[in-house]
This record gives sequence, C-alpha cells and structure tokens, in this order.
Amino acid sequence: MAGTIRGKAAAKAAAQVTDQGTPTTTSLTEYTDFKKAIAKSPALISGYQKLLKASNFYKGPINGKYTPAFQKALDNAEESRLSISAIRPLGRDEFLSEQVGLGGDGDGKARTVKQTYIISDSDIEALADKISKFQTGYAIPVKELEKIKRDLRLAQKKNPVIQQYDASGNVMQTGGINEEQFITSRIEQTEAAQTSRATTANEILLGELGGLR
Repeated sequence: MAGTIRGKAAAKAAAQVTDQGTPTTTSLTEYTDFKKAIAKSPALISGYQKLLKASNFYKGPINGKYTPAFQKALDNAEESRLSISAIRPLGRDEFLSEQVGLGGDGDGKARTVKQTYIISDSDIEALADKISKFQTGYAIPVKELEKIKRDLRLAQKKNPVIQQYDASGNVMQTGGINEEQFITSRIEQTEAAQTSRATTANEILLGELGGLR
C-alpha cells in the first residue's frame, strides 16, 4: 500500500511540474523539488531538452535521460531567468518560450536582444500607494499618480533591457528601469513628502531639546 501511495505522490509531482516551474521567484528548495519532479518523468525531460536546445542552453541529444549536461543546462537557464527577473518577473516556462521566440536555436552564435518592458497600471498603482503611504502617510493624489504613470513609461521606452548572449548562451544584461526607485524619487519631490520630512525633523529636534532639560 505504501508503494502505491509513493507512486501516486510521484505521479502528482510530475503532473504539477508545470505549476512548480512557473514561479517568478525561487528558492534552493523549490528549485531542487522542480528538478526532482522532472527527473521522474522521461517525457518531461524530453520536453525540457527540446526547450533548452531551442533556446541555446542545451547541446545534447533529445533522449529523455536526466544527465549532468541536461542538469547544467537547467541551471544555466535558471541563472539567466533570475537575472532578468530582477527587472521583469518571469516564470521558467515563460522565460524559455521567450528565448525560443527571440531566436535561440542552438546554433552557438552570439547575439544581442533588446526588449522594452512597460509596467502595468495595477503594478504602478500598488507601488505608488505603498511608497506614498510610507513617505507621507497618505495615498498618492490621482493627478500625481497619472503623471508618474506617463513619465515612468516614457523612461522605460528610452531605456530598454539589453541582453547580450555569447556563443555559449551566457547572458550579460544592461539597461532597464527600476520602477520602485523611479517612483520613490518622484514621490520624495512632492510637497506632501517634503512636509512629512520637515515634521519628522521637527519632532526629533523637539525630542532632543526636551531631553536636555
């Protein structure tokens, strides 16, 4: 009976590998579990071998075998995914599919890819609300929010993410905009944020003077 339970658990893990393989963040434990789930299924191994080969990370055969070369290809792809996820959160399958679409074909040729990422309204609103409440104690005014949306998108268009791949598939990434840093700098310049900082400074000063009495 125990063997049957273990078999069902293994089958369930293999069936869920797509879900496990699409988080935009990762941990050593989660990534290890992801590889273990793949290793139990020759069909999944073959599928990822094809994706990795088409995206220039894997040079070996498509044979459904979990080999050191295949694992190294998985690790190299994960490293590249985490690099771009600092700016553009991407799941594993999404990342590999995008690399195939960008021309990765396993030919071992160096290439440069330029991408423009435009942040969504909901992401801007969530970031601006969090930062404004921290800086001023209040939600950001609608007029200021719309101005930030416009200016941030213009900045993103002028500063695309540039990925340079060498013949081995290694990637060096430059460019892009740190949205949180951009919004923070804009909110810090508002009258509400300046007033909040002045009030805090006065409170600290009064506290220090009071402590001298």
